[in-house]
Amino acid sequence: MENKEIKKAKEVLETISQDEKEIRLAELREKYRMDQHAIMLAGYDKGLKDGLEQGMMKERKEIVKKLLENDVSQEEIAKITGLSKEEIENII
Repeated sequence: MENKEIKKAKEVLETISQDEKEIRLAELREKYRMDQHAIMLAGYDKGLKDGLEQGMMKERKEIVKKLLENDVSQEEIAKITGLSKEEIENII
């Protein structure tokens, strides 16, 4: 039984190996897999998330400063920005 399966697998492999289109598709699949792995290892997703969070926090800080310059209370700033009073005090 195993010999028949191995023989069939070899035949399929030989057929695929001779088809340039199939070879190119196999190469592209492997390249895609390797690219995805490299992105994961580089921490791309984490870096993007961290960068977005930092950008949002920077924007909130600027908004807090502008609101404080316009005599808006810390309570109102907390409602507007979603920041806690402690976070607002750390910005001041």
